[in-house]
Amino acid sequence: MKKQHKRTPLVVEHLEGISRAAISRFPELVTEFARGKSGVYALYKGESLYYVGLAKNLRSRLHHHLRDRHAQEWNRFSIYLTRDDEHLKELESLVLRIASPKGNRTSGKFMESRDLFKLFKQKAQQMQRKELFEITGDEPVAVSKDRAERRRLGEFDTIVCPAHPDGFQEEFIEKNRWYAIRISKSVIPHLKYIAIYVSAPVHKITHYGRIHSIKSYKGSGKYIVLLTGKAKSIGPIDHSPGITMQAPRLALMERLKRARTLAEAL
Repeated sequence: MKKQHKRTPLVVEHLEGISRAAISRFPELVTEFARGKSGVYALYKGESLYYVGLAKNLRSRLHHHLRDRHAQEWNRFSIYLTRDDEHLKELESLVLRIASPKGNRTSGKFMESRDLFKLFKQKAQQMQRKELFEITGDEPVAVSKDRAERRRLGEFDTIVCPAHPDGFQEEFIEKNRWYAIRISKSVIPHLKYIAIYVSAPVHKITHYGRIHSIKSYKGSGKYIVLLTGKAKSIGPIDHSPGITMQAPRLALMERLKRARTLAEAL
């Protein structure tokens, strides 16, 4: 007979849905169950989860929450006692990332967990390109990862322009145009789209439009772009640290439509 391996439990005891009044009315009982014991605790307002925390002395932490900034925000609590402290912090982080209680100011962080989002996105894009090739027979064009190289090769079809919120609303959204833009004459034939990066307090790209025409603007050496129809929603594509948007940037619409940040879009 195959010998079964005995598993060691992480949570060894739990107490759920207890009124905060028990802390003052039955202090000896709360002390018996929670003093000096480590684990994860949850605070509730009625049936709604308000806050999740961890403590090496659960009784002390619960008493603290009777008078701190959370004092008026909860009326019930649950505690989950753990065997040791080895995975306690990550257990709390796991709960925070899933439940997102409104009383917690920060989301949980893992010690060494690998974020698979980018890899998943890359794999999904590869599958999409393969599927497109099988349907149309057109081999997808590889796009250089270097921005300067993409410009040299003409691997762009979109100009991204910075704008203040008022100008963006009045000109791009309401009048279907944007100006005055400095654009190299060699770039103009490649452009099919224009996207607007709205500066403070927004700091993101939210709309783009198909270009109808690009015309010289009042002999200034700059250009005005007229749209075909109304601007369309995109993203939003959020600002990325280290990337400045003080002048127009060139991009590929295919990348913009998949991007979540400027670093992914440009």
